[in-house]
Amino acid sequence: MKETCKRALSLLMAVMMTTLLLASCGQQAPSSGTGSSPASSGKNSNYKIAIMYTDASQGEEPTRAFEQLKAEYGDQVVGSSFPSGEQEVLVSTALGLVADPNVAALLIFQEPAGASAAVKACRDVRPDVLYMAAVVAEDPDVVDEAFDVVVDPAKIPMGDSIVKLAKEMGATTFVHYSFPRHMAMESLAQRHDVMKKTCEEVGIEFVDATSPDPLSDAGVTGTQQFILEDIPKKIAQYGKDTAFFGTNTAMMDVMVKAVVDNGGLLPSTCDPSPFQGFTSGLSIEIPEDKSNDPQYAVEQIRAKLTELGMTGRLATWPVSSSMLYFNSIFEYAKEWAEGTITEKTDVDALTKVFDSVADKMAGMDCNVYLNPWEAGGKTYSHLMGFQMDFITL
Repeated sequence: MKETCKRALSLLMAVMMTTLLLASCGQQAPSSGTGSSPASSGKNSNYKIAIMYTDASQGEEPTRAFEQLKAEYGDQVVGSSFPSGEQEVLVSTALGLVADPNVAALLIFQEPAGASAAVKACRDVRPDVLYMAAVVAEDPDVVDEAFDVVVDPAKIPMGDSIVKLAKEMGATTFVHYSFPRHMAMESLAQRHDVMKKTCEEVGIEFVDATSPDPLSDAGVTGTQQFILEDIPKKIAQYGKDTAFFGTNTAMMDVMVKAVVDNGGLLPSTCDPSPFQGFTSGLSIEIPEDKSNDPQYAVEQIRAKLTELGMTGRLATWPVSSSMLYFNSIFEYAKEWAEGTITEKTDVDALTKVFDSVADKMAGMDCNVYLNPWEAGGKTYSHLMGFQMDFITL
């Protein structure tokens, strides 16, 4: 009888020790793209989502989106902006954020060069964290290996759709503004080539135009001054049915202004959005309570363009692409942290999140097309490209 009791007690102790061991090991989930969610692996339910975003020099939307989420979720959202071109700061900022054991996901908004190295450094200490990004600056192979999910406007196929939209708007010439640093990025270079090819197919003259790099000594001011001066020259040379496109956010305000002032065409900004370039370029004041309302922005832009006799000469998406993918990857990370989404990389779940967020933002049924990125005959498993139907303004 004593032996039986001893065996029972030993078995009970073994079970207790195993339970404690599993509980302590539950703090780390697998680092692969199919890892389990924190909620299902016993992670602290008081999770946080960390966000890194580009500073205001590259546009206001990242900051505005972060502030909106921070206001809504409070201490559950932590994060920091990062300066462009400083990789050491990028790595140290990322490591500092994931050092908090309650951080379940790290989101990098407008992924810069060096972000993949930062994520790999973070994985060494926090393989359980979900790593997501929006907008690709590095080669697809590099980001696809580093991140669990990366979303980006489908730049390469958009090259075709933007040119065809320009043709529908009456364009006879298409001017593409960029600079060597951007043309060294694979996705931007491939979009450029698609635009050029589609122009040939639909009978539009394609014109390459090199502007100063806003990260060069010329700075943002030098880039903007060049655009303001060059667009009138191009319209004088090629006519008012000249469509313009630029690859950098810093160009957009002045590009909208110069196109409208000189009667050209603008089928899309670099990140389609009613907010990117249009409100500031057209001197439209958006009240604070409407700062994240794309429906209101579209109404004001259309009214202004009607007043200026430019109806139908510009186009964009019905919602901000930046705000769409910022809020979508946040919602995805939130659902993963809570256990609603159980795989780190789930394309079907991500598509549903994008559709739901876009419909809510636009106040209408939006068509969002999200697919794994394809380039050079390769399909990527963690990098997703998305498009929406354009609206003319």
